[in-house]
Amino acid sequence: MAGVYRQPISTLTPGAQNTLIIGVIINSKNPRSFNFEDKNRSGQRSVWTITLRDSIQSTINATIWGSTEFVNKLSATYRIGSVIDVINAKVQERKPNDKNEAFLPSVSSSCCLVINESASLIQNHDGADREEYEGLLSVPTKSLSNVKSLQYIMENMEALINQYLDIIVVVTFIGESKNIITKDGRSMVTRDFEVTDESCGNTTVALKFWENDWVQRSGDWEPKRTVLFIVDIQVAFDRFKKKNTIIITRKTMITENPNIPQAEVARKSINTESEYMPNDPFVIPKPETIKNIMTINEITQRLNSKMMQDGERVQFVTVLYGQIMEMNLDDLKIPILIERCALCKRLVSGPDESCMNLNCPCGNGRRPVQNILNFYVKVNLKDETGYLVGCRLSGDVAEKTFDCTPEEFKKMSFEERTNLKWKFMTEQVEIKLQVIGPTSTFPRSLYNILSLKRISDSISSQENFNDNNNDD
Repeated sequence: MAGVYRQPISTLTPGAQNTLIIGVIINSKNPRSFNFEDKNRSGQRSVWTITLRDSIQSTINATIWGSTEFVNKLSATYRIGSVIDVINAKVQERKPNDKNEAFLPSVSSSCCLVINESASLIQNHDGADREEYEGLLSVPTKSLSNVKSLQYIMENMEALINQYLDIIVVVTFIGESKNIITKDGRSMVTRDFEVTDESCGNTTVALKFWENDWVQRSGDWEPKRTVLFIVDIQVAFDRFKKKNTIIITRKTMITENPNIPQAEVARKSINTESEYMPNDPFVIPKPETIKNIMTINEITQRLNSKMMQDGERVQFVTVLYGQIMEMNLDDLKIPILIERCALCKRLVSGPDESCMNLNCPCGNGRRPVQNILNFYVKVNLKDETGYLVGCRLSGDVAEKTFDCTPEEFKKMSFEERTNLKWKFMTEQVEIKLQVIGPTSTFPRSLYNILSLKRISDSISSQENFNDNNNDD
């Protein structure tokens, strides 16, 4: 790459020419667009801000300017975790008193990068050292000496107002991503989630993401397993909730599952064996991790293998191959669609009713009611060894199985519902099940369907794959 000079972030000085900076994106803000007009022209420009890291010690903020098309394409291509080459960026000295610094993450470099569409270049870094840069994602961006417990923050809200703090927390709940329209007409995607630490007991703290990259990344988090080191979270007055709380701002940076001993300590401090509730989001494994195959007879034998003591339960997941004997999609006497709280997934009696779950922000009044429409379908199965009655197909799994939303299903005619049902009836299927045995307080077994596929669909997909390969 002739004509450019590779420089580590730590060696950058204002005005440096023909620079090549290699780094991993550790933070990304949503692009913003605005109209401009000067003596010679007018139009729309966009700006996008990212934070780069090239070593344990060195970080720098970079601002990308250009046409809306240019900036949107870059932000869609390069996300948190991307390792990039930044070529010929303008290197400027940071101005600590600049008001814009209040909206940027704290970094080690005394400089910042300005990347203009017409003068600079961003491209994917494909060098042999790529994995070294990617490894920096799990290294905390700041010393742990100023970490505060959630209990300390909650007890000292008034004294800490408008301050920025650092926390190490465990994710306990991840809500669905939501599309919203802001007051100024912009379309945005958000995600609510909740965290806790060992100081909180069973109490959780609610947070929200507004940045696209974090909304996307948080979809892969595992409740009660994912640990976050959150730097510069702010104590602020929430005008909507009418109280002081902690919020994620444009200054905040997050390290997922940091490679520090404190992360494992935090993870182990959270009770993962809580009493089972049918809609508890913490105990549902990912379907792709389920490999163990069982027959219905083997499932029954395992459920009956020992007498449960108080509070004990048999709980396991399995793959089952069989047939669907009944699916109540066209039974008008039984509700197929139900209202649930969007956060804790508890049943509610109507679209405007609270879930009444005191551990849920919507149920205890910390947030307004947020309810969603869900599938709740009963399925009866059989294989050559027996029958399994009353399996539950609900939520996102049902939407994926039926290839429609609850709202679309609601508009279907009786005939359309019946046709949908017979796509699956008596078909050979692969079902991934979560099986929860009875306890002294919950006297029947539960069978949650985590994935449902027709064998014929899988065979057809494989044949198409083989045909395509043969054509090649």
